[in-house]
Amino acid sequence: MSQAEIAIGVVGVGTIGSYWLEHFAPQLSLDSQACVTALFRSTRRLEVPRGIALADWRAQLQAQGEDYHADSVETWVRASCQRGQRPMVLDLTAAKSISRSYPSWLAAGAHLISANKYAGSSALDAYQELHRVRQQYQRHWLYNTTVGAGLPILSAVNERCRCGDEIIRIEGNLSGSLSWIFQNYRSGDSLAEWIAKAQQQGLTEPDPRLDLGGMDVARKLVILAREAGWPLQLADLEIQNRVPETLREIETDAFMDQGDALDAAFDAWRERTAPQAQQWVYLGFIERGKNGELRGGTELKAIDESSLYARLPAGNANFTLRSRQYDENPLVIQGPGAGPEVTAAGVHSDVLQLIARLNHHV
Repeated sequence: MSQAEIAIGVVGVGTIGSYWLEHFAPQLSLDSQACVTALFRSTRRLEVPRGIALADWRAQLQAQGEDYHADSVETWVRASCQRGQRPMVLDLTAAKSISRSYPSWLAAGAHLISANKYAGSSALDAYQELHRVRQQYQRHWLYNTTVGAGLPILSAVNERCRCGDEIIRIEGNLSGSLSWIFQNYRSGDSLAEWIAKAQQQGLTEPDPRLDLGGMDVARKLVILAREAGWPLQLADLEIQNRVPETLREIETDAFMDQGDALDAAFDAWRERTAPQAQQWVYLGFIERGKNGELRGGTELKAIDESSLYARLPAGNANFTLRSRQYDENPLVIQGPGAGPEVTAAGVHSDVLQLIARLNHHV
């Protein structure tokens, strides 16, 4: 093995991780500079310093894998560095506990790619400390799939800021999951059934309440705000939670079994709010006022056929970006905002970008 090779460790081999391993990671065999040498899931880990044979990675993980421990990833990072490799960690989980390990992974020698939203939307002091550690050790951290799956919204915000433009407002239906659900749902349907169908297709978060409760959209808003240089936190947002209070604290499986209770609560709210409405959209926004004040929030709104959002393809996310240079005629980015295929493709784009940076010392 060349001492210059890049060792990739994949944390989380669920829907997105398995899709990337099976459809995109094999393409890396054409580039001897990078290969997957470790897989980590909640209970098992597999480490093969010369590279894992991806054709049967599931069987290898089951047959040859060892127990996973809290420090397994950091230990692998240090071992990779000792072998002369440059470790790259892909966090393809949706776990807050995993994101809390980022500083120690960076310090140990890793570069990071995240599909996990928790680090980018964490408390401001934790977020700033993470960037301090990243800068101290001169590491890279790419996280383009945390907002919009494979859509280039974060790169657009970053480009606007780098060229001296000023972001004024970002708004839209930021959740491909909720877009799919509410583009299909019509008043009188069972909302619970549409949520279950979305979950079965891998469109929602592992716990769909993160979508319906607005927290997934809220975290995306915070990440967008920070990309624009705004010190926004989750507590600064007005988040509309459409999960009934009685269903918020139970286990995910139990929540999915309470479809009748969810439908009854949602139908009652809908009748009070907009009894004539047939179609709905879950919107989020952040904006900076003329005096510099920051605000943002999320809301499920009734729409009619004249709405910009009424005829979007199911599952499409839509971002409208207004800046000093794009005010009267805003920049609109639209496309599939959820699903394992587009998210894994976005992850792979980050992987290729990071490989290029490491090989050219950018």
